Amino acid sequence: MSILQTQRKKLGFTQKELALKTGLSLRTIQRLEATDNKPKGHTLKVLSDVFNVEPSSFHELYLALPKAEKSDILSIKMINISALALFGIPFGNIIFPIIMWRRKRQSELVDEAGRKIINFQIIWTATMCLLLCISPFIAPKFFIPFPLILIVLFIAIAINLIVVCHTAILLQRNNLDFLNLPIRFL
Repeated sequence: MSILQTQRKKLGFTQKELALKTGLSLRTIQRLEATDNKPKGHTLKVLSDVFNVEPSSFHELYLALPKAEKSDILSIKMINISALALFGIPFGNIIFPIIMWRRKRQSELVDEAGRKIINFQIIWTATMCLLLCISPFIAPKFFIPFPLILIVLFIAIAINLIVVCHTAILLQRNNLDFLNLPIRFL
């Protein structure tokens, strides 16, 4: 979660309400939250006023971010990318992220994000296994010229690849609000 988003949620504002309170455009608020870029000039002043903090204190939050989280973000990126091990090793999408997560989970940020990634991989693997098991039994109902099990397998792998890539894009933008699933195993 970005610094601006954290501050906004502490006050219970939506993005639109914050835009109205500050006089900034909704697009500006959305951009600042998505990129976690530090606000400057007028934007910094009006946000500081709304959050009731000194502009220098608000600015320091952004200066501390890259130093404190650079290695954590890198660890989260590696946990996410390690899920692609499923292409070479059965259940590698769970095994390697767990190994990497256990090594770096002292950081609260890595712990929470790693849990989300591993949780998704467990759910995805269980769902894929179930679908692969039942697809031969329902295949006769569909008159497809090649095995339904292959279609299920390719679609499931494509979904996992898309999720890993989407998560990587969010991490590149320092957005840690991803894979918030209702079912949690870790």
